[in-house]
Formats: sequence, structure tokens, C-alpha cells
Amino acid sequence: MDLSRDFQRRKDFLSLTPQDENALQRLNGLLGDKAPGFIESFYEHLLSFSETRALIPDEGTLARLKKSQSSYFKSLIAGVYDRAYLDDRLRVGLVHAKVGLSPGWYLGAYSHYLTELLPRIAQGLSSASADELLHTFQALIKVVFLDVGLAIDSYIAHRDELIADLRDYGAAFANLPYGTMVATPDLKVVFANRAFEKLFSFAPNSLRGCPLANVMDVTNITTLIDAALRQQSARDTVEVRPHHNPLAVPVSITAHTLPMQDKGQDQRLLLVFEDLREQTQLTRDLLNAQAVANIGTWQTHFDGTFALTPQAARLLGWPVAKPFTYPDFLTCVHEDDRQRVDGEWTAAQRVGRFRYECRVHSNPGLRWIEARGVIEKDHQGNPIRGYGTVLDITDRKTTEQAMERLAFYDSLTGLPNRTNGMMLAQQMLYHAQHHGQSAAVLFVDLDRFKEINDTHGHIVGDNVLAELATRFRAACAKDDVFARVGGDEFMCVYALAPGEDKLLRAQQLQAALTRPVLIDSLKFEVGASIGVATFPDQGEDVEDLLKHADIAMYEIKARGGGSHLYSDLLGLKLERRISLGTKLARALAQSQLQLHYQPKVHLATGALCGVEALSRWCDEDGHWISPGEFIPVAEERGLIGELGDWTLTQAARDIAYWQQAGAAVVPRVAVNVSAAQMMDEGFAERAERLVRAQGVAPGMIELEMTESALMNEPEKARLVASSLVEAGFCLSIDDFGTGYSSLERLQSFPVFKLKIDMSFVRDMDTHAGNRAIVTAVIGMAKALKLETVAEGVETAAQAALLTQLHCDEAQGYLYSKAIAAEPLLRQWLHGQPVQPALPTAP
Repeated sequence: MDLSRDFQRRKDFLSLTPQDENALQRLNGLLGDKAPGFIESFYEHLLSFSETRALIPDEGTLARLKKSQSSYFKSLIAGVYDRAYLDDRLRVGLVHAKVGLSPGWYLGAYSHYLTELLPRIAQGLSSASADELLHTFQALIKVVFLDVGLAIDSYIAHRDELIADLRDYGAAFANLPYGTMVATPDLKVVFANRAFEKLFSFAPNSLRGCPLANVMDVTNITTLIDAALRQQSARDTVEVRPHHNPLAVPVSITAHTLPMQDKGQDQRLLLVFEDLREQTQLTRDLLNAQAVANIGTWQTHFDGTFALTPQAARLLGWPVAKPFTYPDFLTCVHEDDRQRVDGEWTAAQRVGRFRYECRVHSNPGLRWIEARGVIEKDHQGNPIRGYGTVLDITDRKTTEQAMERLAFYDSLTGLPNRTNGMMLAQQMLYHAQHHGQSAAVLFVDLDRFKEINDTHGHIVGDNVLAELATRFRAACAKDDVFARVGGDEFMCVYALAPGEDKLLRAQQLQAALTRPVLIDSLKFEVGASIGVATFPDQGEDVEDLLKHADIAMYEIKARGGGSHLYSDLLGLKLERRISLGTKLARALAQSQLQLHYQPKVHLATGALCGVEALSRWCDEDGHWISPGEFIPVAEERGLIGELGDWTLTQAARDIAYWQQAGAAVVPRVAVNVSAAQMMDEGFAERAERLVRAQGVAPGMIELEMTESALMNEPEKARLVASSLVEAGFCLSIDDFGTGYSSLERLQSFPVFKLKIDMSFVRDMDTHAGNRAIVTAVIGMAKALKLETVAEGVETAAQAALLTQLHCDEAQGYLYSKAIAAEPLLRQWLHGQPVQPALPTAP
């Protein structure tokens, strides 16, 4: 933003003219030193309030503020309002916002300023005309509002920065067990988690934006902050006393400087407070010598040996009574840290002190220690004595590592999370580019994993995920990046060897799923769909490559699972789906779809016994779009509910049309219902309202639901189904035999008809397996007292066989294809009267 231009626009909006500036310049010259002459009374007024008195700690600060305020108020009526004035006002406003002075106190200062100044102006302009006096007052009001507006802008900018900080820090630190605070170098609180508030008995959310010195004694903390700012991190054990509590709280404080996101951001520090009250109480109950149980001391006279206290020896994993030398110390240090530690010791003999952290071989395992020391020298600068401490910081390091894992790793699987995985993947792509290599990006999505969670609960689902993550990681090479990017979604990125099959790693991951997953007594067969995209041919950054792999994954998932390589053709198919979704939304809004009806006949008599409503769409370019293409798009784009409502409305409207046309028979119309509609608790009420609005009873509508729509969340689906039956609708199950419903669950749904899927009917007269399935479905339906209807009947032989098997109804090309409402009336409903115009959607 151009600040100068924005500032001029602000002055223009306030109608602050050059004439106003001239009037204020004359006033400034006339008043001279009288304008800021009330500073003493002004600060006497401010010091009478505890909120503002807390911001003025000493006389030196007070004198400096008086001088600054005098110049500030004098410049307010100086009549010069340029870029320098703007920068100064924004700076002053930001300073006030940062020290915690609320806008109310800021505005109070202006009020006091005007109250004191106006009588002085009236006295100084006593000889001026009324118009001149009025003009001067008006100019003063404009510039005061200009000044207030700039100050408020500074407060808003500071508030927005704090809000952004709170969102980021809350996500990272809110649930940590230790008291955690993010603060500015002058100890103004940016964020404090609940553990910190509880540790010092502060009210929830009472600290944000508050100077820490306002609520507790920070004397013991400021030195630690200075050290952290110098060396990026520092740690100390101190006692801290909140102002509202007479007792100090012993704590261990670790301070780290946080990396700044950009050059303009203020420095932030992360402070972790560990409650030491229990430790303190314990040491009081024990011997005073054990007050610092995890700290050992050492000393040397540079005679080749070191003297260790027992605790120091134990921390270093060294026998207490055994002599100890510097080479012995290096053997205690972890191999990867020895060179650095030796360098620190050499430098310490030159500068006189040291402090470092390292790993040591202790019992049991590795431990982290913090070593501090001072080196005394003779008059020639030669080291003569050294002494210091050894502190066990294993717990702190464990906490720091846990914090890092929370930020960068998935807690369930131990894999890198999405953020970390994307970063590691991009680094791998940079490495591949630098070495002229290709790379592959895999997007892995488990098939039907939601069924495990829904059927057996999330704990079992989490155990399955953890087991599969272990298998996937084992199937990858050591240098592969493998991360969990979502609930049951994973990403794998690896460098391709010259000539390597681009689907090889995907096949290896698929092979990891060949064995069932065993959780207690349960056994799960889990599949996966894997999309693959290659670098650099199909993208140069991980975001694009992952998007392309995702497209390939969806393509193969639609085919039943497996692995698939991305191609430009898939990208074009995605573009078509997106374009189709946009056109479909427009077509629904403009009622451009049609309903065609396929007759159902009673097999025993050949009489019409119903029709099925099927959506048809001719797009704006005159092309017919297959329902098999646009219905999945409607589901993807969230349009399936709107399409379902339109279908119900249009079906009811056509029933009313047939009734008005004098049809001899008005058939019940079957309308397909989506899974999304069956999960909508308000669907039954809405469906009844839509149908009755056309003057049609719900009993004229049969709602066809797929097995998968009922089995996704069976309890909710059962409640919605019961509500639909109560409203008067008839329910049937479509495409029966292709889903995963059980007889037990099937009996709990209030359906009256099963529709046998055409994939079984098509070859039943030549394929013994399909005939057996159809026979079993009809027999089961009869046992449950349900009617049956076979779809896709195309030959007389199929119809005869279905009749022999006692199937009730049939539909298919043997009888009729789906036709529009008017031809259906002429050809099947035998309407004789003059037909009214076909209804259209409003």
C-alpha cells in the first residue's frame, strides 16, 4: 500500500485543507510554549490511575515521557502533516499498543489534552473574530481526529499480528504438559497455554497481550531472557512469585528464541516452565546436600586429573572411586559429539568459560548433560584451575524432542506428517534435480477403510493404520520419503533409477497388503489405490506432483483399486469433470434436465405396474450427457442433493400431468435416492413437502436406495428410512447383490421390494453362476415377504426364466427404453382426453 497516498486520502476525507494547516500554524505561533504547558497536570492525572502508573516505573522514565509528550502535543498543532508526521504517529501508536496501553486510555489522553488546551486557545485568540476562532477550532478537531485515526490503525495492525501469533502458537503449544509461554524480549505475553495459567493460578486467557511484569515478579527471569537472546537458548532454575500470591513458585525455565517468519516480525521467545515444587519439598524432607540431586561438580588443576563428585561420576557413567582424566571424559562422550566438545574445551582455555550440551554413555543408555565451567589463568594467561557443573538435561531434551515430534511427526504412525513430509519431499526433488535424476511421487489411499472405523470403532481402525504404516515403511527403501498426509492417505517420494519401472514401488506397497491385518481376534483384508506422478515430466514441485498422483489414484479407485500412472489424458478428464460440474450446476438452476420413464411390467400378466424415473441431460451445446458421467460429478461437486430434490419435484409434477390428462392408469414412479440423501435427517420432511406441493400423495412415489447407501451408516439410514415410510413413501433396494448388506440388517429396514441388478440378469440364461445368484435373491426375497423386480431384461428367454423363478416384475429394452412423460402417456397409459401442456420446472 502507498502510505503517502493513503495518508493524503485520509486528510482529504477529513477535509483538512491548507487553510486549516495555516490556521494551526498561526495558533502554534501565537500560543508558543503555552500549548504543552499543562504537561505537569496531565501526568499528575495519569499517575492517579494504577493502570497507567504501572507503565511508568521510575522518575527517569517519567521525565523522559514528559519531554516526549510535550514535543508530541506541540507537533499536533504545528500545521505540518507530511510523511514524517505520518511515520512518527504510526510509530508512537504502535509503541503504546505494544506496552499495553488500551485505546480507552489513549483516547482519555486526547480528552485531557483538549480540555486543557481549548481554554488556552480561547484566551490566546481573544482578539480574533468569531469566524477565525471557529475556523481554528474546526481545524484543531480535524487534526485531532486524524491523529486518533492513525493511532487506532496502529492498534489494529498490532492486534492482527497478535491474532495470527495466537493461532499459530495455540496449534503448536496449547496442549503441552509443561507451562509454555511465547513472549516478546521485554516479556509482553503473546501466548500462554493452560498449563502455564494453572501453574501460577491465573484466570484462563487473562495474560494475552499483558506485560508479564504486571502480574508477577520478573526479576529472576530477565537475566535468562538476555542470555537466550545472546545465545538462542538458555536455562535456569529460579523462584517466581505472582503478585496475587505471597508464595514464590520454584521452576526450571528454558528459554529459546523462535525463528522469525519475515524480516519485519518482532522477535519472539519460547519459555517452558517446569514446576519444581514437588522436587523442592522432597529435598527439604531429605538432606540439604541432595538439594540439587541431578547436578554434579568437577574441578581440575591441569595436572592431568579431574576430581568428580559422586553425582557427576554417575551422570558420566564413570565408576565413583576410579581416577578420571580428560581422555577418559572424551570416551564418555557420544562419538558424534566428541569433536565439538573437544573444541569447546580448547576454546574455554582461551576465553575462560564454557557451556555446552552433549550426549554421554551412561547407565542405562545415553543421557544428555549440560556442562558449564570457568577456567582460571595465571598472569601469563596459562590455565591453572578449572571448575564447573554437570547437569542432567535428559528430561528437557526429551520434552524438546517430543515438541519437535508433535510439530513434524504423526503421533499414531510415527511417520512424518503432511507438513514435514511435503518439506522432505521437496528437498528430495531438489536433490534429484541437482543430480539430473527423475523421481516418483505416490499418493496412497486405503480402500473402504471407513468401514473398519464404522464397524469396529476408531481404536481398532487406528491399530490397523499403525500396522499398515509399519508395513509400508518396510516396503520402501531407506532414503524414500514416506509420510502420512491424511486420515488413511499416505505419500511416498523417491528417486528413480535409470530405466526403473515407475510402478515398481507402488507394486511393492500393494504387496505389503497381501497378508491380512490381525488385531486381537479380528482379521482385516485391506486394499489400496495408488496414483503415481513423475518428476520432472509431470510437475516440478511436490504440490503439483501430489495433485497429479491424487488424480491418478482416483482413476484407479474408480476401477476397483490398484496402481496407476498419471497422464495428460487424466488431467483432461479432470478438466472435463470440473467443466461438467459447472455446467450441471447451471443446468439445475435453469431446469434444463429432463425425466424419462422406463416401464415396469408384471411378469405374470404383462400389465404395467410402475415406471422408473431416469434423469436425462442435453447440455447447452446440444450434446446428451450420460447419467453415468454426470451423476458421479453431481456427487463430487455436492450437487446430488439438489439433483435429488429436482427429480422428486419433476416426478410428482409428471404424475399430476398424467392425472390431469385423464390417464386410465397412473403408475407409481420409482425415484433413485443417493447415499447423501439417506444421511440427511431432514430428507423425509423435505421429500414429503416437495411431492405434496404438486398435489401428489407420497404413496405414488417409490424411493429406490442402493445397498451401499443403507450400509454406510446403517443406524442413521434406518431412522431416515422409517421417517420416509411414515410420510407415506414406498421403499425398495436397488442393484441388490452388488453391495455388502447382511440379512440381519436388511430385515431392519422397512423396504417392500428388491431390485435384482442387471449384471446378474444379463447372462442368467447362459451363465449358471448368474442364474444361481438370481434364484437365491428371489428365494430370499420370498422368505422375507418382499417383492422382486429384475432390471435389464432384454430377451424373451430371460423373461421366461424369471417368470419360472417367480420373479414379480421386470423392466428393460424387451419392453421399452426410457421415454419422456408425453410418449409414455400415449403408448402406455392409454390417455384419451385432450392432453394439457407438459409441465415444466418453475
